[in-house]
Amino acid sequence: MIVFLTLVYVVVLFLAVKLELVRLNTFWKISPVIWMTLLFFILFVPMQWGAPAGAVRMYRPVIEIVPNINGVVQDVPVRALETLQQGDVLFTIDPTQFQARVDQLQAQIRLSQANLDRARDLMDRGVGRQVDVDIYSAEVQNFTAQLDNALWELDGTVVRAPADGMVVALSLRPGQRVANLPLRSWIAFVEKGHRRLAVGIPQSRLRHVEPGQKAEVVMRMLPGKTLNATVIEILRINPAAQIQPSGILPQAPTAADPALPFAVVLELDDDSMSLNDIPGGAVGTAAIYTESVSATHVIRKVMMRMEAWTNYIKP
Repeated sequence: MIVFLTLVYVVVLFLAVKLELVRLNTFWKISPVIWMTLLFFILFVPMQWGAPAGAVRMYRPVIEIVPNINGVVQDVPVRALETLQQGDVLFTIDPTQFQARVDQLQAQIRLSQANLDRARDLMDRGVGRQVDVDIYSAEVQNFTAQLDNALWELDGTVVRAPADGMVVALSLRPGQRVANLPLRSWIAFVEKGHRRLAVGIPQSRLRHVEPGQKAEVVMRMLPGKTLNATVIEILRINPAAQIQPSGILPQAPTAADPALPFAVVLELDDDSMSLNDIPGGAVGTAAIYTESVSATHVIRKVMMRMEAWTNYIKP
């Protein structure tokens, strides 16, 4: 933008010289450099905090599906990118061993209950022992608890959709063995409706940004279009603040560490488009118009519209 305004100044100066409105002396020869310097320090430097801008991205939550049990996949009835409702079956695991365990525990409960009934009957007749009643009662409770767990595992052979959404990149096939390892997921499930449009604002330019301020968004996939938005939230933490649990002492911060930007969440105000119309992973640029140095907002608006039109030729 500085180069563009400088070229405009040079054209005006050229016309002024040709029309003999000014004499081309040393001052006018170096005036383009003076013009660029004034633009930089008076207009463009204050614009960095008066109307800060940064890269914007659409985020969508992805649920990694991990079964509660281990086993061999028996059926995968879903299709990739197919709309699903909460509770729809994603895949099933061979239930043979889990059903057998349930049958075994039910048989043991029936035997222990029968022994408990006989022990109580003998106690009522005065020929039984209290210890036998206590033993068989404990057996019934123990097997019942194991049965509850076995039924839970049997129910886990049917893996269902945790919410409304769809499955993406479906590569799971019948015959594949799956496990309940938290380090490995088997299906990526994209939840419906929950989207976040976030712009990264550098730390030195964040101090005047507040919720409720107006913003503009230019998406790479929407060339020539500038969307109106509003700041709804500032995430006052970034990955640099996180300490990963490990046996290694965390390194103290140094001057060489990069200053990571903070995410500012935006809500679209444009009637022609909502967040649901923008796919996850779409990128672009967003500018926030603060109450500081409002005179620079016009320049930022021009720059945003220039970028919107250059998106036609950007790869």
